[in-house]
Amino acid sequence: MSTDWMIEEVSHQFDFYDDYLENQLGYQPLIDDLIARLGTQLSVLDYGCGGGKVSRRLIARGIEQVTGVDISNVMIDKANTHPDRGNSHYQQVTSGKLPFDDAIFNAAICCYVFINNDDKTELLKIAKEAHRTIQSGGYFYILDTNPDSTGVKFSSFKNGDSNIEYRDGDKRPVYLDLPDGNVFKIIDTHWDMQTYISVLREAGFENIDIVERIKLDQISGKYCAPFVLCRCTKP
Repeated sequence: MSTDWMIEEVSHQFDFYDDYLENQLGYQPLIDDLIARLGTQLSVLDYGCGGGKVSRRLIARGIEQVTGVDISNVMIDKANTHPDRGNSHYQQVTSGKLPFDDAIFNAAICCYVFINNDDKTELLKIAKEAHRTIQSGGYFYILDTNPDSTGVKFSSFKNGDSNIEYRDGDKRPVYLDLPDGNVFKIIDTHWDMQTYISVLREAGFENIDIVERIKLDQISGKYCAPFVLCRCTKP
């Protein structure tokens, strides 16, 4: 069973986790790329926004407007009440259909959402809705853990067990090291990179690029990109 993000304690533990590594090698490179391509006078959809961590970072970097959606009312409540929300707005979605008109966003992001869905048809629904609501020429970014990093212990987390070979669609544990010394265990889904590519193509996206950032100190005797960024465009 995947992690239930509706539970208050799960939300609290996830917020407690220090996402420094995710920020340095994931969120900020994504935002850098987005700004370099489209500037800051943008309306961005944050699909699967959680408690608004990435949305607030977009606002802090000068993005004009961010709209976040998530299935968890607990996470949406956190996002809506955060004092640094700026010009960001959040709402709960209870189905695959987004309550927005076609082509109203300049770009969309989806951070650590695919790995938290265990149904490939749901991944396609997300991609299709992103495609529908992005303007022509806009960008869609997916940031997720690198499937090739399974079993590698990084400075703040380990994704999967090192003695298991995970196949496309398999459940796997994730161990997040909390600041108090405890470990917060969640369950996500292993998706091969080809799954991301095929889903994006079927949704109608083009120019699909896969970007890995291995800008790390050597950990556990090897270099490995902990995260992978998929970037594509709506024609």
